[in-house]
Amino acid sequence: MIEKMTEIARNAGDLLKRYSGNLRNIKTKAIASDVFSEADLESQKLITNSLIEVFPGVKVIGEENYGGEDYKSGKVFLVDPLDGSLNYIHCFPFYSVSIAYLEDGEVLAGVVHLPEYNETFYAEKGKGAFLNGERIFSDKKISLEDSMIITGWPYNEEGIKWTYKAIEVVNEKVHEIRILGSCAAELSYLAAGRLDGYFEIGLKPWDLAAGYLIATEAGLKVSSITADYFDMDLGEVVAAPESFQKKLVDILRGVS
Repeated sequence: MIEKMTEIARNAGDLLKRYSGNLRNIKTKAIASDVFSEADLESQKLITNSLIEVFPGVKVIGEENYGGEDYKSGKVFLVDPLDGSLNYIHCFPFYSVSIAYLEDGEVLAGVVHLPEYNETFYAEKGKGAFLNGERIFSDKKISLEDSMIITGWPYNEEGIKWTYKAIEVVNEKVHEIRILGSCAAELSYLAAGRLDGYFEIGLKPWDLAAGYLIATEAGLKVSSITADYFDMDLGEVVAAPESFQKKLVDILRGVS
């Protein structure tokens, strides 16, 4: 299964690269920064059609046509055809394609492909995490004070206000905070040891599923902010090495 998922993600990445810089129809959703284009739609169409052909009978739920379907029942693919659309339309190369496979709500396989870097991260539950065929594992023993932390912007006013406060509080306790703009890619970079920690709110299941599995299979601790466990329905995530993940969670719980 994972081989076909990676092939489909790479094909979608090739499509996105062909559209890049030649977009004609850019639209907004909730706020001005929540954008999508024909590239998002065509990528989702390619992924959906490919998954249906290769895995008949498995439900495909994608960001661009989500109608409230239950993703926690039966066999399901969760698809983000272009995670980082704002980066993409500005020709900033940090964006990704994300595909996750779930059974009864449990993520069993995930692929995150970064087309502009020719990097494909993937994982299967219990089998480890990989980057372009090479095993990756993050075993950092870094302290929070020496870490570089990533976050992102939600798409609602209340969430944006909370994030401003969280950045102010957390930034005083770490080397610095960065915002890169693609949840799936950020979790994958964390798995590869390129980043030290990550938190964000206002996320959707297709943003989180594949990156969550890749990060946990690479040895990182991942939870929600308001719960000690990870629940995609909460739309929030804190991922970091065991050495400071709980400390970061406690700090974020104090932000109001």
